[in-house]
Amino acid sequence: MKDEIKHILVALDGSDASKKGLDKAIYIAKLSGAKITGVSVVVVYPTLAGTVINYKKYLTEKTKKMLDMAKKDCENQKVSFMHKILYGKPSSQIAEFASKEKVDLIVTGSKGIGGFKGTILGSISNSIVQKSKISVLVVK
Repeated sequence: MKDEIKHILVALDGSDASKKGLDKAIYIAKLSGAKITGVSVVVVYPTLAGTVINYKKYLTEKTKKMLDMAKKDCENQKVSFMHKILYGKPSSQIAEFASKEKVDLIVTGSKGIGGFKGTILGSISNSIVQKSKISVLVVK
């Protein structure tokens, strides 16, 4: 069947909106037998020389912990979960990664919070819809 969903990418940033997106992705995965890849994009803005590396490391560690929690949520629901941390412009990174990995559906929350938690959602969900050649489910 052409429209089967076997691989779902869910955009995660630790916000309530991304948690709702993960819950919807888990629901769809359980119905379709799909696997989930959780993706979080770390955005590091240039600051003082030397602090960028430490800031990037801090954000990466914080993001890894958030993705590990998402993995536990999926494991509790008996859904296969992998994760990937990307760096750069969130909407572009997510759309490119989804295309490269040949996912069948991108799931994203509709609102982020800003700062670390706002690294991938909010108006970025609209940008993902515009850039992606893959179907996008925006969860409210």
